[in-house]
Amino acid sequence: MKPIITVLAVIILASACRTKEKDVAGKGGSATVNIFPQHHEIAKRLINFKLYVKYGTKDAPTSGVYDDSVICSNHDSLVSGAFTGLKNGDYYFYGYGYDTSVKTNVHGGSPYTITSQAAQNFNLPVAE
Repeated sequence: MKPIITVLAVIILASACRTKEKDVAGKGGSATVNIFPQHHEIAKRLINFKLYVKYGTKDAPTSGVYDDSVICSNHDSLVSGAFTGLKNGDYYFYGYGYDTSVKTNVHGGSPYTITSQAAQNFNLPVAE
């Protein structure tokens, strides 16, 4: 009888001492990230821009394979794209397109962490 009580006590203590699981990034939440690619801190004059996201990491994927993508749209000369339905957690966003002011392709990536299930804006720096 004593071994059973000891085993139960260990299980209960282990459950009580367990740390909170880390948020698992990906689809299934209610957060929206509105991304504004910016070249030299300007989100205008960008065309043919596409954004990519990798779930659960703060680093670009070594394989070059991303989990999802969106094509940016132009609203009042402001280029943006949005990823919706995301959970809390770590993400890596990457984008590329063309800057008409310098007549060259631009690209860049950056990590982002979602901590609340709400709409949020993120400025993504890009360069030549």
